[in-house]
Amino acid sequence: MVTALAAAACARESIDAEALRDPASCAACHPDHTREWAASMHAYASDDPVFLALERLGQRDTGGLLGEFCVRCHAPAALRDGRTRADLDLANLPREERGVGCWACHAITDVVALHNGGLERADDGVVRGRGLPDPLHTPAHASAGSRWLDGRGAASSDACGACHDVVTPGGLAVERTYAEWAESLFGPASPRPVSCATCHMISRTGLAANVPDAPLRRVHDHGFPGVDQALTPWPGRAEQDAAIDRDLRASLSSLLCVRPGPRGVEVAVTLDNLQVGHAFPSGVTHARRLWVEVRVEAGGAVALHTGRFAPGEVVSTETDPDLWLLRSRFLDADGAEVKHAWEAHQLESELLPAAVTADPSDPRFYHALTRRWDVAGAVDRVEIAVHLEAVGLELLDHLIEAGELDPAIRDAMPRRTLPSLALTWTLDRGWGCVP
Repeated sequence: MVTALAAAACARESIDAEALRDPASCAACHPDHTREWAASMHAYASDDPVFLALERLGQRDTGGLLGEFCVRCHAPAALRDGRTRADLDLANLPREERGVGCWACHAITDVVALHNGGLERADDGVVRGRGLPDPLHTPAHASAGSRWLDGRGAASSDACGACHDVVTPGGLAVERTYAEWAESLFGPASPRPVSCATCHMISRTGLAANVPDAPLRRVHDHGFPGVDQALTPWPGRAEQDAAIDRDLRASLSSLLCVRPGPRGVEVAVTLDNLQVGHAFPSGVTHARRLWVEVRVEAGGAVALHTGRFAPGEVVSTETDPDLWLLRSRFLDADGAEVKHAWEAHQLESELLPAAVTADPSDPRFYHALTRRWDVAGAVDRVEIAVHLEAVGLELLDHLIEAGELDPAIRDAMPRRTLPSLALTWTLDRGWGCVP
């Protein structure tokens, strides 16, 4: 809790526009929001060692032509102050100008493009937010309501989309989280749109500011959980991990069907994107690895085991041709796979699409994906599990080989198993599906 002295300071001290760019200036009056933000990937955006390694490699590979393309979203305050023009080594930035701080969102005045950091911000000392009908006066800063910060409306997602969609100078959309949402059942054309904040900034009853006589409000978590998490010592790592697990728990569903087939026994696994407001996985989908492990026993012996990778082993169809792996691939102009966005001319994807209609009579209603395996013999047990790596280990290996990433980061990359998707079929159930 904020101290009485700090609360008194909130009530009487004015914070100038330049100081408002420093998240530390917000902590006295907004300790809970600041603490949550400090543990988030927004705060980590220009400390993330994988991003920093990619940024350095991209500058090197392009001879500097990458320029400020990435820092527009990963360090907007530093960009605004001109610090990134002379030195694009983000590790040299002052602490207050790293990452996506409070100012980066609460100073937004307009969304001019739905990708590549297309935001306009003001340095006018006004802190913009949801727009309360009865805001408390504070001399700390002026306040204003903004549709870009009001999670009750779909327009607030535009402010998210400005950084969560990325389009290369050549016109290739290499990240499409906003576009996926906009095309989905949850998007702006829906009769009841669901904003990004609804899922990624869960609301609760609390204090908007810890000042004398402040009323209870609907406030929002500023941890912004997704699937990425801190890979180096960072505040709130356990809370970040728990929030990711919480949000993944009810996001997807699985179905396992085992039936006689023309070539023995057919094992079919279906994955359905139930409640995610965009494709899954999303974001840097060329780096994501979502895969299904299938273990089949016939007569007590293992007849098929695909998707089994030891900790630290690269997940790849090259070593497991039966693998069902959901991800995207960057391709060059000739169709050969490449690793990085600055090399890419095409994007090829297999992802779980978001729902686009709630009407069962609409042919688009069923949007799940199914993969089948044929197994010879008298199958008596089938088990499935679904695993996720936010960044594939082969990409980390490439950055390590390039001399840009500490090998210890590879060991820190978590592998998640989604427990709600694990299923087991046994012959005594009879042919059919589980659950």
